[in-house]
Amino acid sequence: MRPGLVLIALAACGGSSTSTKPAPTTVENHPPPARERDTPPPSIRWAGSKLELTGLPAVARGGELAIVPISGGDAGRGNPNLKLEVHDRSDHTVQTIDVLTSNEVETLAPGGAASPTLQQRISDANAELARLHGVHDLAPMHALEIQKPGDGGAQHLAIGDGFDVDWNTDHLHVFHHNTDHEVIALDGRPWLVKDHQPCPGCTPCENPAFLDGVYHADGINLLVVQIGYRGTDTCWEPADQMHIVTW
Repeated sequence: MRPGLVLIALAACGGSSTSTKPAPTTVENHPPPARERDTPPPSIRWAGSKLELTGLPAVARGGELAIVPISGGDAGRGNPNLKLEVHDRSDHTVQTIDVLTSNEVETLAPGGAASPTLQQRISDANAELARLHGVHDLAPMHALEIQKPGDGGAQHLAIGDGFDVDWNTDHLHVFHHNTDHEVIALDGRPWLVKDHQPCPGCTPCENPAFLDGVYHADGINLLVVQIGYRGTDTCWEPADQMHIVTW
């Protein structure tokens, strides 16, 4: 295994348990104005008691930003949850679109049916995605192929589109495929989950990280890297983190 590099994602859909949806924050200094596009925007919908995503993650064709879906982190109940984050080229979150938190599911989707409030949130999110598409010409990103370790160890390598993306415990390296020519290397230690005690006197929890996904769009020098975390019945895994890497 090569030395690693990391890209990760901010994760867990937290937020208020109230049904009032805050207005999404806006992207500052975005290029004006919005235009009609020949391709459809990313979208979300409620189907079969869960949220379905189309065209996400997505990246601006100019590479100035990417939109990533954040969900998970509710291992005990497994309730659906989602927020969308817009990350700039420095991987700073410049806009957040809240859709649903785990704690809201019983009130906003009773019996698995979307309430009018949830339907409105989804409609508002889709309208904002359409606006962002008009401004930034968003392209859907596809997943590179995660390589399953033969020894049953943690996933660490994804291959595709001429890249080898290798995560090694706390670093991630991006190589040109089948070469030692490094495109970029990042220190992923700031994105690791720190050991923590779930209760006073309890054994500290550890949540080792692994490579859960890598996404790319042809011709754009930007990757979205998804880092997952292992957990146990007593030390639940946090939500995956999604970050962008550019070069």
